[in-house]
Amino acid sequence: MKAKLIYVGLFTLIWLIFQFAFVIGVHFQATSNQAQFLANIEKRIAIDLPKLRLANPKFKTVADTRSVSHYISDLNSVLDEQRSPIDVISIQGIVEADIQRAKASRETYLETHDQKITIQYAVNTPSIADYFGIAPLILATLLSYLCIQRLRLTHRNTANLQKELETPVNHQLIIDLKSKSISYVDGTTPIILPNKPFCFYAALVDYCIQDNSANLSNSSDVPEELIQMANKYFYRLIDLGHTKRKRPDFAANLDKTLSEIRSALDEIFVDHQEEKELFYPPKAQGEGSRSKLHNYALPNISAEKVLFIGK
Repeated sequence: MKAKLIYVGLFTLIWLIFQFAFVIGVHFQATSNQAQFLANIEKRIAIDLPKLRLANPKFKTVADTRSVSHYISDLNSVLDEQRSPIDVISIQGIVEADIQRAKASRETYLETHDQKITIQYAVNTPSIADYFGIAPLILATLLSYLCIQRLRLTHRNTANLQKELETPVNHQLIIDLKSKSISYVDGTTPIILPNKPFCFYAALVDYCIQDNSANLSNSSDVPEELIQMANKYFYRLIDLGHTKRKRPDFAANLDKTLSEIRSALDEIFVDHQEEKELFYPPKAQGEGSRSKLHNYALPNISAEKVLFIGK
């Protein structure tokens, strides 16, 4: 549904752009036609002036109203055949015979050596229907089709890229938030962990990838940044519908949490003991779990060795 709305919006936008350009084109074409026909009308009347019986105060002649009005009528008939946007209303105040034109008039003038002749004319402006054509619709349809195909191709490429990014490669630990499981790519069975150890281990791996020199000791408080990462993964599990339980305290019972993580990793790497060390939080040596020298960080882990799914 959302995609259809996007496609309709895209088509509408493209059509409006073409329609706007079409309206501008019609306007300028109409303006150009009006100027061209007006120039031709002025030229025609100027040529016919000697045979027009117009009043001339200088020579004290009177106008032959009937012949002038018939001339205007004949001239307008020719203009109608030529689909002229301009009609002549009057010449020197004499209107055409049997006039039925009630339009707003404009004036132009012809200058002769002995008088100034006034020509009144009306402009037939394009109707609203003239500003709408099928060309913008056809162009918008074609361009929209090409854009939609491009959008679909981009969407497919993005989906394929995401799929490739979530496709594990050899010797890669998979932390899958969608199934709340941890597995190793070489055919191992995924192990589903409880919320607290799963989120803490995901955060631990993420934290150590970002800081290979991290020093995490059982005898010290869990870093606030690591706790915030664990909280982030827990909230992500809620988003994915895995749990509605109260957020656990990731700073409490650290030894138990690490023990559950190690137990799951022992099962996952039962056939890959030589590769387990990279992902395995080290156990305390010598003085037990309270040793100040103990560091449960993963110093050699890197982003290429881990695949997060659903992160």
